[in-house]
Amino acid sequence: MHRNHWGTASLAAVGMIALACGASAQTPEAFYKGRTMEMIVGSDAATEYTRDARLLIAHMARHIPGSPTIILKNMPGASGIKSANYLHRIAPRDGSVLGSFNKSMPLYEASKLQGVEFKSVEFGWIGSMSHTNSLVVTWRTSPVKTVDDARRREATIGAVGLSGTMAGYPFLMNATLGTKFKIIAGYTGSAAVNLAMERGEVEGRGTYSWDFFKSDNVDWKTNPKMNFLVQIGLEKEADLPDVPLLIDLAETDTQRAVFELISIDSMIARPFVTTPGVPPERLAALRAAFDRTMTDPDFLKDVDKMQVTLGAVPGDRVAALVRRIVDTPPDVIDTANRWLSPPK
Repeated sequence: MHRNHWGTASLAAVGMIALACGASAQTPEAFYKGRTMEMIVGSDAATEYTRDARLLIAHMARHIPGSPTIILKNMPGASGIKSANYLHRIAPRDGSVLGSFNKSMPLYEASKLQGVEFKSVEFGWIGSMSHTNSLVVTWRTSPVKTVDDARRREATIGAVGLSGTMAGYPFLMNATLGTKFKIIAGYTGSAAVNLAMERGEVEGRGTYSWDFFKSDNVDWKTNPKMNFLVQIGLEKEADLPDVPLLIDLAETDTQRAVFELISIDSMIARPFVTTPGVPPERLAALRAAFDRTMTDPDFLKDVDKMQVTLGAVPGDRVAALVRRIVDTPPDVIDTANRWLSPPK
């Protein structure tokens, strides 16, 4: 008897396709039930991104159909680019991996920052827990307490590297506003920069999110440890009416266009994503679980206990803001890229 090898191979291929289709056709509950998910955080353990990720996964899992377990893994490197590249290129594209990284990832992509290998619009944007401005700060003992002071006197700024907003915002202000910030790079993370300020190794920090600053310094009104030079966002924080917005310091139309571009991600603040290519019904389930978590009474109790400022932005809104950033006209992007980088 002659065996039809073509027919056998064809049947095997059909079987594999059927299994794949069956897996993708699983309901979200069937997919997530009994599963262990990962939350990849693109920074060290001492950041607001890790704080918010821990807070979220402590409550979000029970709102995901099937109630999976979610474990957190830190993946710091290159101001979050390492984790974004991993999530885009390597992590499974099935909805089993979540991520949280620097809000400036879309800007890094639009600016063609070295090392970026991801496409921001391809991530499954789940939502953001808050929208908050970034601050350029100096330690309380520094004579540089305002932007005008920074124009008159050099101030050292601690940073992880020469890319990313820790260094980028001061570079931009030097290029446009005539400040004299000097970047001291090579610190391992945000906590190391804070310690360097306390020790007097550096005078300031190029970016500090307002909500994380408040939770980290609950006595900031009675015990002001830092000077707030400028806030980067589309609107002033209610607590900081006297701290200028960067966009209000623009002196030309080009400056205003660039300042607005880098301020958009203040509305993204602390984003959560899943990998590209996740089946739509799973992305919808993750977004719905995130939204329900934002109103969960137990979650809100922990928010109050941890002094976290909550101002959730839904996933579709975050995705629209991301699209707005990456679709910025090339001439504005090129100018922003030049100003956010070390001078040549």
